[in-house]
Amino acid sequence: MSDAPSMPMQPDSTHLDGTYLDCTYLDYNATAPLLPAARQAMVDALARWPGNPSSPHQAGQAARSALEDCRARIAALLGLARREIIFTSGGSEANNLLLRGMAAPGAHYLVSPLEHPSVLETCAALAGQGVVVEYLPVNADGVVDVAALPGLLCPETVLVSVMTANNETGVVQPIAALTAAVRAHQGERHIVVHTDAVQAFGRIPVTPADWDVDAMTLAAHKLGGPKGIGALALRGNLHPRPQITGGRQERDLRAGTESVFLAAGFASAAEEACAQRETRMGHIDTLRRELEQQLLRLSGTRIHGAGATRLPNTVNVGISGVAAESLVIALDLQGIAVSTGSACSSGALAPSHVLLAMGLSEHAAREGVRISLGWATTAEDTASCAAVLVAEAVRLRERNARAAS
Repeated sequence: MSDAPSMPMQPDSTHLDGTYLDCTYLDYNATAPLLPAARQAMVDALARWPGNPSSPHQAGQAARSALEDCRARIAALLGLARREIIFTSGGSEANNLLLRGMAAPGAHYLVSPLEHPSVLETCAALAGQGVVVEYLPVNADGVVDVAALPGLLCPETVLVSVMTANNETGVVQPIAALTAAVRAHQGERHIVVHTDAVQAFGRIPVTPADWDVDAMTLAAHKLGGPKGIGALALRGNLHPRPQITGGRQERDLRAGTESVFLAAGFASAAEEACAQRETRMGHIDTLRRELEQQLLRLSGTRIHGAGATRLPNTVNVGISGVAAESLVIALDLQGIAVSTGSACSSGALAPSHVLLAMGLSEHAAREGVRISLGWATTAEDTASCAAVLVAEAVRLRERNARAAS
């Protein structure tokens, strides 16, 4: 679930409070630049806790204590117990741990067709192993039809998985209502409800207990933490089969030496993002709305998911007659980094599966450009993006018209 900036790193540049991005960076849903506080926490951890957290000696136990402190800090932000946080290498691994760890021939999974590839491709692989996978209907704004869910449950249903907020459109799903519908119709059995909250955590309130979900996926790098670490929050006694074996780390769920310095960066970034969420996201939401107003002045422009509740930082815009891939390249050449959708699908020529699920044609789905703002985004950044995007879209339209004539 990670991505690299499209512009080269320039050691003599000093943008974004010390990062070296020599561009207007508006691809936070792919990955956020590292927060200075997270960077410092990682440097301190590297110096202070060199031991293996599984070692019995003092250095190892000091590292273990630091790791568990990080785990507890992240858990507290979610209203969970420390033991309910399982560290992974990121969101994709966390999704795989749950989906594969609960799989059995004949088991029935209900997922949305809007999910991250780490869910959809894993479900496709599991379908080849006897798991029955069914997809929930969604409306034109990309919101799951909760009313349809009870009719899709069956005695074999063991898992329902719907992401909290979409990585391409920013559309926020009614997770509490969805879970309530599952609980009302599950009978005496317990159906596990999972939500991938990678894009939501630190941007909107995320409350696993209030939503009554059993499992939640998190990733550090979306909110200004380091790449290479995420978590699967498992409430209660849920214990999927481990997918990485060879050690008893992480409650016997994930073998391998834990990284204390990555955990320190994750905890620091999560605390800052949550502490400043209301102020920071209020500012970002204002920038997003102003950006959308500027873009909508161009004829043939549409904002995907505009009728739904969305993350404050995400715009998915389609401009009629302008392919997203061409527009993203044109913006990159002008020093503005945006994307066509999921970073894990970069390089794919297929239209967005999210926009297709929302009912767009293949042609229209190829026009979706994602612009995502974050902690270092300024009004100048979004104003520049709007001006350059409109100018490049007009240029590309004119070029396409000449080519067609």
